[in-house]
Amino acid sequence: MSRLMQLEITGHWEHVPGVRVMEFTAPHLARAAQPGQFLHIRCGESSDPLLRRPISIHAVDRQSGRVKIMFQVVGKGTAWLAGRRDGVIDAMGPLGRGFTVHPPAALPESANLIVVGGGIGAAPLYFLLQELARAGLARRVKVLLGARNARQLLITEAARELGYAVRVATDDGSAGYRGLVTALLEEELKPKPGYVYACGPSPMLKALCVMLRDYGVPGEVSVEERMACGVGACLACVCRVRDAGGKETYRHACVDGPVFPAGEVVW
Repeated sequence: MSRLMQLEITGHWEHVPGVRVMEFTAPHLARAAQPGQFLHIRCGESSDPLLRRPISIHAVDRQSGRVKIMFQVVGKGTAWLAGRRDGVIDAMGPLGRGFTVHPPAALPESANLIVVGGGIGAAPLYFLLQELARAGLARRVKVLLGARNARQLLITEAARELGYAVRVATDDGSAGYRGLVTALLEEELKPKPGYVYACGPSPMLKALCVMLRDYGVPGEVSVEERMACGVGACLACVCRVRDAGGKETYRHACVDGPVFPAGEVVW
């Protein structure tokens, strides 16, 4: 259940240039959070900026009650948050619909599970990898991560430390495959289709969803939409989807998402 919280900052550091990690001790949040959910954080001490910022939950230690967020500094709100080294922040959460940790029962046990992250979209996928490992599914999972260059790759070593096989792609070829991470995905889908989890920039997700449709592979994607209220009361974050009957309609990313079945999202 989501709630309004005052979270005390217990750690804050730079992960890579322009990307920061903030840690809180919040046992109630650690117990309730699910991979893919987010916190709606007040980023200021006045009415400027007015709106909260949605930031995904990056990592959770349910035993110790520690929760981490990872965010990219891109504007006034996140710049304010980046300047906070101690004290408390005002947050609502956990919010939204997250990833399904257990794949569909109809999926063969031998099928691959593929986790695909692009850029800062890799941030919430680490929490998913934690939960997949806890569920005993790590041996079935392949992790594909993409970024503009090697310096901007996120969670690569952390995922390997959890026991995952990780492949990377960079636009400039400074690490791993030179090109798009979706090219690595297609290599994995050709011999052995499975189930895909993904988060990243919209162009990546669009290409990925087309690929999954063409290969007949199910999956889930976490979409990126601008948000205002965070609880479904406004229309700031609506995204176009297809319902069970194939009819196009609109749903709130903050409540019905941000994670949707890949085949439902209309690009």
